[in-house]
Amino acid sequence: MVSARSPRPPSHHLENTVPEDVPAVITSPDAAVDALAGLAEGFRHVAAERDRQGTAPFAEVAELRATGILPALVSREFGGGGLDWRTVFTALRPVIRADAGLGHVFAYHFVNSWRLQLNENQAAIDELQRGLAAHHWFWGGAGNPRDAGLELTPVEGGFTVSGRKFFATGAQVAERITASGTRVDTGEKLAIIIDATQPGVVHHDDWDNIGQRLSASGSVSFDGAWVPDAHVLGFGEQSGPRYRPFASLSILLFQLALDHIHVGLAEGALSVAADYVRTTTKPWSTSGVERAVDDPYIRELIGDLAAATRAADALTWRATDALTEAASRGWSLTDAERGEVAVEIAAAKVVSTRTVLDVTSRLFELTGARATGTSYGFDRFWRNARTITLHDPVAYKSQEVGDHALQGLFPTPSGYS
Repeated sequence: MVSARSPRPPSHHLENTVPEDVPAVITSPDAAVDALAGLAEGFRHVAAERDRQGTAPFAEVAELRATGILPALVSREFGGGGLDWRTVFTALRPVIRADAGLGHVFAYHFVNSWRLQLNENQAAIDELQRGLAAHHWFWGGAGNPRDAGLELTPVEGGFTVSGRKFFATGAQVAERITASGTRVDTGEKLAIIIDATQPGVVHHDDWDNIGQRLSASGSVSFDGAWVPDAHVLGFGEQSGPRYRPFASLSILLFQLALDHIHVGLAEGALSVAADYVRTTTKPWSTSGVERAVDDPYIRELIGDLAAATRAADALTWRATDALTEAASRGWSLTDAERGEVAVEIAAAKVVSTRTVLDVTSRLFELTGARATGTSYGFDRFWRNARTITLHDPVAYKSQEVGDHALQGLFPTPSGYS
């Protein structure tokens, strides 16, 4: 495997300057879909090669920024696109089909930048949204709940942050990082935004896994990195006496993004398999047909896999609409309303996980032995699926859906539910 090692471009602080080449913000759903469809076509042609290289996607993020879609979810009041989640996920699907690693890191930009709104410091939130719209910042995250927490040390005008986070998807290629840290003096946990380009932020460029190789999901360390008071968003716990349902929607949104990645991966695998069968696969000698597309076994198998993918897709869009409705409730969102959304997203994850693993592993039953050639790189679909579906154990999502079916219970809010 080629080691994913690539230096970060020179640090560029964007607080007070607008780049001369700042793109126009996309404000039309059709324009958003068209822009990412164009990018996806280019990504598709080099997906196998880029998978082998495995280097961080600085160039691809620059291409995404140039479209003007990065502020899509920022309200027009602050200079953003004013678009919704259905539009964003629709636009992202072709990218996920072409390269799920890129789809992953792109989707997390939207999740990490949108989740600002789930905090209490409205002045800071508004200013950061204006900054995103003006500067087209790309956002990553450093919030893996299974890692040790970051430490916040109070200093004049803000805090310094120290610690290390693993699986920090997008941080390496980002200008801004969402995170949380614990004050060393009071023990209070705060949601914070960190300038990813400052010297105190060290990107280890250590993502060298079998799949999702362009997702920039390596680790990041903070060595006295500066967080001004203006980038402290408020209380950062997902549970406890100060818990509020609306503030915990970010966890569900991350899970929903994974559902879309699963489905897009399955769609991408089916697409390359169908194209290969149409153009390259030869019918089996005893099939009695002259074309592979007429082989009854191939027709039945791809039909079964396509049907399962459509079912996973339908569940995922149902969950997307539920999340969007819950988010519109704002701080009035109730525990029960939040719980219903959590069950919908969990159900989609159960089905989409099983579907994408089945589709990407059985792809070769459709295409045949020659399709295992490394030049095709079709194995990347399974490697991507096997990697992304391990984000958190799907068995626990099955239990959550089962508990609701048996006892009417909702998932307990946590770092993964």
